[in-house]
Amino acid sequence: MSASKEVSEAGRKYVLSRVADLLAVSTAPSDAPDGNFKDMLKSVEEMVESSTQYTDMLNNFLRGYDVVEDGSKRLFSSTLLFCQRKVADKKYELFMSTNDTGGEMDVRGAYVIRNTEINPKTNWPRPVSQKDVDLVQELSVGIIEVNKQAKTPMTFLDFHRQLLDNVYQPILRKQEKWGKATDAQREMFQTCIQEHSDKLEELMTEYVEAEKAVMPDPAYMKPLSQGMNYAKVAQDVKNVRHFETCVENWIGVAGRLIDEKPKHADSEPQNIPEEVGPLTELRWWKERSAKFVRLTEQLATPDVKVVVGVLVAARSVVYRQWQQVDASLTDASNEAKENVRYLSSLESYFDALEKESPSVIINILPALVNNIKMMYTIARYYSTEQHMMTLFCKITNQLIQACKNDIRQNVRGSQSAAHIWAQTTEADQLRALIERLQACVTLKKRYKDEFYRASERLALKASGPQLASLNDLHIFGKFDLFCKRVVKLVEIFETIEQFQSLSEYNIDGMKSLIDRFFDYVEDLKKKAAHDPLDQSTPTFDKAFMEFNKNIAELECSLQVFINSSFENITSTENALALLKKFQLILNRKTLRSDLESKYMVIFHNYGLDLETVQKTYDRQKGHPPMVRNITPVAGAITWARQLLRRIESPMQNFKENRSIMGSQKESKKIIRTYNKIARALIEFETMYMSAWKAAIANMKSGLNATLLIRNEGKLYVNFDLDILQLIKEAKALMSMDVQIPTSAKMVLMQEHKFKKFHGQLTHAIQEYDRVVSRIIPVTKPLMQRNFEILDSIIRPGEVSLTWTSMNIDGYIARVHAGLQRLDVVVTQVNNIVQNRIQANLKFISSTLLVNLPENQSFSLEQFVSLQEKHIKAQSELMDIKNCEVEKAADDVIDTILAGQKAAPDALCPGRSENEEEVLALKSHFNNLMFKAILTTTTRSLNLIKKRVGTRGNQTDFMQKGKPFFDVHVELSAPRVMLDPSLEEVQRAINQSANAVLKCSKYISPWGGVFMSNEGGERKETNFFDKIAKNKEIVKVILLLTGGIHRLNKQVMDYLNSFKRYEYLWLLDKHEEYEKFLEQEPTLQMFEQELKRYKAVEDDVDGIQPSYGIGSLSLDTARFKSALKKEAQEWKAQYAKNLHQKASRDLARIQSQMDENEKALLNAIKEEDSLEDLRMMMDTLREIRERESEVDLLFEPVQENYAMLRSNDAQIPKDEEEQVGELWHHWRNLRSKAEVRADEISKLQNGFKTRLTREVDVFLGVVKTFRADFDEHGPMCEGIAPSEAMERLNKYQRLFEDHKRSWTTFQAGEELFGMPVHEYPELAKTEKELGLLEKLYQLYVKVIQKIKGYAETLWVDLKQGGGQGFVALVEEVNRFQQQAQRLPKALKTWDAFLELKKYIDDFLGLEEMISALAHPAMRERHWKNIMQITSHEWKLDEDLFKLGDILEAKMLNFEEDIQDVTMSAQKEADIEKKYKEIEKNWKDTELVLGEFKHRGQLILRGEETNQIKESLEESQLQVGSMLASRFVAPFRTEVSEWMAKLSAVSEKIGLWQEVQSAWVWLEAVFAGGDIMKQLPMEAKRFAQIDKTWVKIMTKAAEQKNVIGFCYENELLDLLPNLKDQLDQCQKQLQSYLETKRRAFPRFYFVSETVLLDILSQASDPTAIQGNIQSIFDGVTGVKFEKFKPAKGETGSGVIKITWLYSPEGEAIQLLEPVPCVGNVECWLLALVEQMCLTVKEVAKRCAAEVPTLQGNLRHFETCLKTYVAQISLLLVQILWTTDVQEFLSGPKSEQKQLREAADRRINDLKDMLVELTRTDLTKMDRINVETLITIHVHQQDVWRAPPGKGDTPLKKLRDGTSFDWLKQARFYFRPEKEEVIIQIADADTLYCNEYLGVKERLVITPLTDRCYITLSQALAMKLGGAPAGPAGTGKTETTKDLARTYGKLCIVTNCSDQLDYKAMGKIIKGLSQANAWGCFDEFNRIDLPVLSVVAQQ
Repeated sequence: MSASKEVSEAGRKYVLSRVADLLAVSTAPSDAPDGNFKDMLKSVEEMVESSTQYTDMLNNFLRGYDVVEDGSKRLFSSTLLFCQRKVADKKYELFMSTNDTGGEMDVRGAYVIRNTEINPKTNWPRPVSQKDVDLVQELSVGIIEVNKQAKTPMTFLDFHRQLLDNVYQPILRKQEKWGKATDAQREMFQTCIQEHSDKLEELMTEYVEAEKAVMPDPAYMKPLSQGMNYAKVAQDVKNVRHFETCVENWIGVAGRLIDEKPKHADSEPQNIPEEVGPLTELRWWKERSAKFVRLTEQLATPDVKVVVGVLVAARSVVYRQWQQVDASLTDASNEAKENVRYLSSLESYFDALEKESPSVIINILPALVNNIKMMYTIARYYSTEQHMMTLFCKITNQLIQACKNDIRQNVRGSQSAAHIWAQTTEADQLRALIERLQACVTLKKRYKDEFYRASERLALKASGPQLASLNDLHIFGKFDLFCKRVVKLVEIFETIEQFQSLSEYNIDGMKSLIDRFFDYVEDLKKKAAHDPLDQSTPTFDKAFMEFNKNIAELECSLQVFINSSFENITSTENALALLKKFQLILNRKTLRSDLESKYMVIFHNYGLDLETVQKTYDRQKGHPPMVRNITPVAGAITWARQLLRRIESPMQNFKENRSIMGSQKESKKIIRTYNKIARALIEFETMYMSAWKAAIANMKSGLNATLLIRNEGKLYVNFDLDILQLIKEAKALMSMDVQIPTSAKMVLMQEHKFKKFHGQLTHAIQEYDRVVSRIIPVTKPLMQRNFEILDSIIRPGEVSLTWTSMNIDGYIARVHAGLQRLDVVVTQVNNIVQNRIQANLKFISSTLLVNLPENQSFSLEQFVSLQEKHIKAQSELMDIKNCEVEKAADDVIDTILAGQKAAPDALCPGRSENEEEVLALKSHFNNLMFKAILTTTTRSLNLIKKRVGTRGNQTDFMQKGKPFFDVHVELSAPRVMLDPSLEEVQRAINQSANAVLKCSKYISPWGGVFMSNEGGERKETNFFDKIAKNKEIVKVILLLTGGIHRLNKQVMDYLNSFKRYEYLWLLDKHEEYEKFLEQEPTLQMFEQELKRYKAVEDDVDGIQPSYGIGSLSLDTARFKSALKKEAQEWKAQYAKNLHQKASRDLARIQSQMDENEKALLNAIKEEDSLEDLRMMMDTLREIRERESEVDLLFEPVQENYAMLRSNDAQIPKDEEEQVGELWHHWRNLRSKAEVRADEISKLQNGFKTRLTREVDVFLGVVKTFRADFDEHGPMCEGIAPSEAMERLNKYQRLFEDHKRSWTTFQAGEELFGMPVHEYPELAKTEKELGLLEKLYQLYVKVIQKIKGYAETLWVDLKQGGGQGFVALVEEVNRFQQQAQRLPKALKTWDAFLELKKYIDDFLGLEEMISALAHPAMRERHWKNIMQITSHEWKLDEDLFKLGDILEAKMLNFEEDIQDVTMSAQKEADIEKKYKEIEKNWKDTELVLGEFKHRGQLILRGEETNQIKESLEESQLQVGSMLASRFVAPFRTEVSEWMAKLSAVSEKIGLWQEVQSAWVWLEAVFAGGDIMKQLPMEAKRFAQIDKTWVKIMTKAAEQKNVIGFCYENELLDLLPNLKDQLDQCQKQLQSYLETKRRAFPRFYFVSETVLLDILSQASDPTAIQGNIQSIFDGVTGVKFEKFKPAKGETGSGVIKITWLYSPEGEAIQLLEPVPCVGNVECWLLALVEQMCLTVKEVAKRCAAEVPTLQGNLRHFETCLKTYVAQISLLLVQILWTTDVQEFLSGPKSEQKQLREAADRRINDLKDMLVELTRTDLTKMDRINVETLITIHVHQQDVWRAPPGKGDTPLKKLRDGTSFDWLKQARFYFRPEKEEVIIQIADADTLYCNEYLGVKERLVITPLTDRCYITLSQALAMKLGGAPAGPAGTGKTETTKDLARTYGKLCIVTNCSDQLDYKAMGKIIKGLSQANAWGCFDEFNRIDLPVLSVVAQQ
C-alpha cells in the first residue's frame, strides 16, 4: 500500500475541524484572536496547505511514521500541537509543532493525540481509520492555555504542567497494556506524575512577581557614595523631592497589593460559581504570599535604607506615611503566610475532593471537617466567618462537581447528558449508575452530619468561634437542590430497570407495553434535553411529573395484559412457565393477587392436552415414531414412556395446589382421563415386550451357520445380523430397566465372544486379502503352491466349524499362522524386488552415458575423448548392477521355493519341477533389465540430440548454457566459411552416439535365460542386439546423424547476413571508383564515401564476438579482422583517388597561373600582330574574369586537402606548400597584369588603324561563304541523310576558321572602343549548323544501337524475366525523348521522320517481348508462335537472337501471340500449385501421442486437426485447378491428387471418431470392476483394442499421411471397429442407467466422472476426488477402518465418519456409514446419514434458543460448537422466536416484548461486529459475515420497511399481518423434530442438505418478492421462472433460496447444444433425488427440446 493511501482523509478533516473548534471558542487574553468556527477552520487549513512541511507533518502523524531519504521508516510523534504566536500588535499566526515545549506559543494551542494500536504484523502503529465512527476513539483533542501573567520561565512551566494534566495523564489512565509492570508499579508511576504536576503548579505560584517598585536614580545616589552624610544630602531640595517621589511610588505599590482581593470576594459565598473549589482559595493565598515576598525583597536593598535615612534626616511627611504603610505591609504579609500554612495542611483533602469518587470522599469527610474546625479555633487571621463561609461553600461546590463527574464518568460538555442516558441501555450499567446516584445522596447526608457534629463539639466550648454561627443554608443549599434532582433520577432509573427486567423474559404480548414505557423515557429525554444534573433547569421537573403520570397509566395496562395473557394459553407447560415468570417479576401487591386465580384456567387447558395425547396414541400406536439408532422394541417403549412423562409432569405441579385437586366435578373428570391414558400406555409397553420374547428363539438359529463362506472366490464372515439385533435390543431394554428373558441374557453374555470371533475372522480375511494384494503378479504362478497350503488351513471354517463350536480359537490361530508364513514369504520377495531389483534398475535407468557439462565447450577431439571415457566408466558400473539384479532374481526364486518347503506336512517341488515358472520369472526380470538399459541409452542419446540438435540462434547463450563446439567464421574470398566445417562436427557427434550404443556390449548376459530364433533354436539373450534393433534407438540415431546438418540453414542464414559486406571483397575497387567518377562527384560525395567506409569499420566492430546456433558457437574474430582490413583498403582507395583529383585541380590552377604569368612576360610592341595583341588582351581579360571566381577555385582545393589531412592521407610536402602559397601566387599575377594593361594603352592607335583595314576585307569573305553554304550546304533539298552528313562536316570546318577571325576582330574593336561589327551571315550559319549537328548525331546513334540490338542472344534478354530487354527499351526511350526535344523546324525533315519510325517500331515490341521472355514459356508455346508468324527459328540458346523476332514483324500478330503467352502463364501457375501440394504432402507426417505408458497409440489432436484442415485446403485448391481450362497439360496428375486427398480426408475423419470412442472405452474397461459387470463387452473391447494397437503400430512405422492413409488395408477395418465400439457404448449406457436409477445423484455427474467412480468401486477411498461432484457442500470425507465387532467375522469395514466442506469445515456423522457393497448403495446411505446428522444438529441447535433469549453471550459458544449452516439456522430461529413472541404476546406487554426483542437484535449485531474485529480464520470470517448479512436484513425488517408500503415489524400488533407473514420464518417443531420454514402460507420442511460454509446474498426487496413468489409456486407444485437482464442475480437468488431451505440445487447452464435426452436425464435425476433444478439461460434451449420438456 502506498503512503498516500495510508493517510486517512476522514482523519485529516476531523483533526482540522476539531482544532478550529477549540481555537475558536477557547478562552484567552483579550487581544487573542477569537472568532467563529468557519474563519478559524479556514485559517487552520490555509496554514497546513501553505507549507509542505506542515502537510507532511500532518500526514505522518495520521499514519504513524514518516519515510526518510533512504526509503526506510521511522516512528513519528503521537502528539501534534497547533499553536498561536504573536507576530505584531494584535496580530497572531498559527504554526504546528511536535515537540513538548510548544515552541514559541504565546497565547494558546490545541493538542491532538493519536491512540492507535501497534499492528502486530508490522510492529508499526496502525494508521488512523477512514471511518468517522472510529476517529473519536483513535484521536484525542484538547486545548492548552498559556499564562501571560508570568514571564518567560513561567510560560514554559505552565505549558509543561498543562501537557502533563491534559495530555499525558489521560493517555496513561486509558492505557491498558503496561508490559511487565505490576498494578502497584503502574499506580506509583501515575502518582509520581501527579506529584510532579503539583510541584510545577506550586513552583509557578512562587514565581508570581509583584508590581515592581521604582528605585532611585543612581545620579542622586552618587553623593552618598562619596561619603556625604544623610543630613547634608537632605539639605538639597532636589534630592529630597526625588526620594519622596520614589517612596510615594512604594506606598502606592504596597497599598495596591494590600488591598488586592480574590476574584469572587465581592460576591456572597453561596453565589460563588460551582467550578470554583477550595484549591483556588489555597492558590490565591500562595500567590499573594509570593507577591509580598517579592516586594519585601525589593524594599530590603541598601538603596531603600539610604532613601529612608535621607527622608528621616529631612523630616519629610512622606516618611510618616511610609511608616504606616510599612506596618500594614508587614501585617498583610504575615496574614498571607499563616493562611498558606493552615490551608496547605488541608491540600491533600482538597486534592481528594477533586479527584476521587463520592464513595471515597465519604471516608475523608470526618478528617476534613475536623481539621477545618481546628483551624477555625486556632488560626489568627483565617478564623473569620467570612473566610469560613467562603471555604465551606467552595468545599460544597467541589463535592457537587465530584458527584457530577462520577455520574458522568468524566464526560463533559454537550456529551454529558447523552452519556448519562446511554448508561440506561444495559442492565449492569444502569445498576451501577443508580448506585452512583445513591452514593451522591449518601455523601451529602454524611457531609451535613459531620458539619453539625463538629458544630456540636464546638458548642460545648463556651468561648471561641462557633460553627453554628455560620449560615448552613448558604453552605448546603446548592447540595440539597442537587440531591433532590438526584433522588428523582434514581426513581426514574429504578423504574427503567424494572421494565428492562420485564422485557428480558420475552413474555408474549408484553412488548407493546415495554415499548410504550421506553417511548415515555424517550419523551422524557427530549423534554429534559439539558443536563439532568443541572439543578437550576426547571424543565426537568415538569418532564418528571408528566413521566410519573404516564407510569401510573402504564401499570393499569400491565394488569389488563396479565389478565388477557392467560386467555390465549397454547399449552399447559407454557402457561405454567408464564405464571412463574409473572410471579418472579411482579412484586406490586395490586398485580400479585390476580396470579393465583390463573391456576384453574391452566388446569382446564391441561384437560385439553390429555385429549391431544389420547389422539396421538391412537394414531401412532401402530407405527410409533422413533429416534435415530434405537432398536424397534426399545423405541416403541420409549415413545410410550415419553407420552406418559408428558402428562405426568403437569399433574405433579397440580397435586401441590389443593384448591384444584378438591371436589370440583371438572377436576375429577380430568383426573379420570389422566388415569385412563396412563393405563393404556403401560399396557402398550407390556404388549411389545411379549412379542419380542416370542421371537428370541428364531433369532438364535443363526448361531448354527458355518464360520466362513466363499462367494466367487472371495471369503466372507458368515455371521447372522439377527444375533446382533437381538443383542442390541437386549442391551437397550436393560438400559431402560426392563426385565429380559434368560435366553436373551445368555446370548447377551456371549456378546464378547461372538464379536471377538467375528473380529478375528474378519481380520484374518482382511489379512488374507492384504497379503494376496501385495503379491507381485509376475510371481503368482510360482507361488501357486503357497496358496494351496493356506487354503487347506482355511477350509474347515467353510465346512464344519459353526459359531457354537468349541475349537474356534485354535482354528483362528492356525489360520493366522498360515497367513503369517505366507506374509513372510511375500514380504521377503517384495523387499528383494523393491530394494535390490527395482532400486538397481532405477539406478541404471537414471544413469547418463554421456557427460555434457552446461558451461564448458570442447574441441572435437576433446569432446569425443571425454564421452568415450565416461561411457566406459558407466558401462562397468552398469555391469555390476546387472549382476546384482541377476543375483536378486535368483534369490526371489529361492525364497518362494523355500517358503513352499517350510510348510508343515507338505511335499513341495523344487526348482526343477517348476522350471517353466522359474524361467518365466527370470525372463521377466531380464526383460526389465533390458528396458532399464534401453531407457538409459535412449535418455543419453536424446540428451545428445537435445544439446547438439537445438534449433534457432542463442545469442544469449551465456545465460542458457555454453555451446559445445567453438567454430571460427573466416573470410575466404569469395565466400564466408566455418572452421571446422559442419561435416566435421557431425562426424564427432556420430562417433559419440555409436559409443553410447555400444555400451550394452560390455554388460554381461544372464545365465539360464534364452530366447528363440527364427529356426526355433534357443540361445542366450544379448542386450546389445536387442537395443540395436529397437525402433526408438534407430530413430534417435538417425536424427543424430543429421542433427548438425539441420543447423545448416540457420548457419547459412547467419553467414549470409554478412553479404551486406560482400561488395568489399567481390567488387573491383578501381572499376567502382571509375563509376563513381562518372557521376562527377563533388567534395561532399567524396566525404560521404569516406564516412561510409568508416561506418563500415564501426559496424564491423559491433558484430557480436560469438553467435550461438544450437550447439555451435560461431567465433567472428578472424572474420571481423579480415573485414576491417577490406574496409580500410576501400577507404584508402578513395582517399588516394581524392588526392589525385585534388592534385590535378591544384596542378591545373597552378598551370593556368603559370601560363598567364608566361603570357605576361613579353611586352607588346607596335610591330606585333593584332593576334598577339588579342592574346595579350585575352590574358588580361581572363585574369580580370577570374578575379571574381578565384574564391570558388581555391576553396575546393583547400577543402580537398583539408579532408585528406583529416583522413590521415599521405600528402607530398611540395603540394602542401603549393596549397599554402596559392593566394600569394595570385596576388603576384594580378600585379603583373596591371603593368601590361598600362603598356597596351600606350600602343593602341597603331593597332586601331590596322584593325579597320582588315575588318573591311573580312566582310567580303563572310558574304561569299554564306552564298556558297546556301547553294551547296547540307540544307539543300533532295539529298540523302548520308550525303547531308558529309556536307555538314565540311562546312563545320570552314565555319571554324571564319569564327576565329570573327572573334579576333570583335575583340580588337571592343579593345579600342570602335563600333563592333555583328556579321549576321556567320551568326545565322552558326545556328543552323548547331541544329543540324543535333539531328544527325541522334540519327546515327539510334540506327547503330538498334542494329546492334538484333545481335543480342535471346537467352541474355530472358534473364530476370525479360529484364535484359527492359534495359534496351529504357535506352531507346531516352532516344525518343531526345528526338521530341529537337526544334520544331527539324521535325519535318526526312532524317527526323525516318528516325521516329525506327524508334516507334522498336518500342511497340516492348510488351510482347516481355511476355515472350516470361519463364512460363515452353517449347510447345514457341511452336505455336512459329505457326502464327510463319517463321521458323532454331531455339538453341547460342543461336536464337532478338533479330529473329524483329524480322518476324510480330506486331502484325499481336492478339494471337498474347493468347499464347497468357496460356503459358496460367499453365505455369497451375503446375506450380500442384507441385507445391505434392511437395507439402510428401513431408507431412502423422503425429502420434503417448497413451498411458502403452506407447504411441493415439493421434495427437491439435496436429491431426491441422492435417485435416490442410487436406480441406488442398482439396479446394485441386478442385479449383480442375475447373480451369488451362489444366489440360496436367489433368491426369491433378485428378489423381484429388482422389488421394478425398480418400485420406475421409479415412482420417473416421480414424478420429474411432479413436475418441476407443479412448473413452479403454478407460472404462481398464478397471477391473466394470469388466466384471460387463464381461461380454470387455471381451469384445479386448479384440477391438488388439486391432487398434496393430493399426497404430503400423502408423508409427510409416508416418507419412498420404503413404499410410491411401489404399491401406488396415484402415479399411475402421468402419467395423466403429460398429463394434458403438455396441460397447450402447451396453455401457444401459449399465450406467441402472446405476443412476439406484443413486439418482449420478444423473448430475458427467459420464467420465461416473465411470471413474464405478471403475474404482472396490476401493471406496478412490471416490475422494469425485465426492464434490455428488454433493454441493462436501469436498471430501474421512474414511476410517473399523475392526469387526465381537463375534463378527471379517477383516473390518471401511466407514465414512466425517464430511469436509471446501472451506475446511468438518461435521461428524451420527453413525459411520459402512462402505460395503455397490458404491451406489453406500453413497445412498451416506446421503441419508448426512441429512439425519444435519437434522439432529439442527434439533440440538433449536434447544439453544431459550438459553440465548436469557443470555445472548452464549451465542459465541454456539458459534464455535455448531457448523456454519446450523449457526445461521440458529440466528433465523432466534429472530423468528423473538418476533413471534412479541406479535403473539399480550397487548399490555407488547412494549416490554418489543424492547426485549429490539435489545437482543441490537446485541446480536454488536456481538457479530465485535467478532469481525478479532483474529478469525478465513472460514470463520465467511461464517460471521454471512450471519451479519442475514441479521442486517432481519434488523431492517424489524425496524424499517424493506420496501415501499411495508410496515416495520416492531410497529405491528399481531402476527397475522402480511408484513410479518411474507418473511421467511423459521420454527422448530418438537413433535416432528423438524425445522419448518414458512413464507406466507407455504410451509416447507428444512431439507437438511449439508451446504458447508456458503456465503449468502444480501436480501433486497426484489429478493423478498422472488422468495415469496417461488415459495408459493412450490407450495402449489409448480415451478418458477425469474426473468430479468443479465447480471441481476436470477440464478444466485434461486440458489440462495435453496440454501435457505437446506436443499440441493443443481444449476444447469442451458444452450442450444442441450438436447431432449440430456434434459430428460436431468429431470429424472431431480425428481428421484428430491433436488431443485435451476436452468440458467433457459430461453437458449431449442424449441423442439422445450416442447418435450413441457410434456414432462
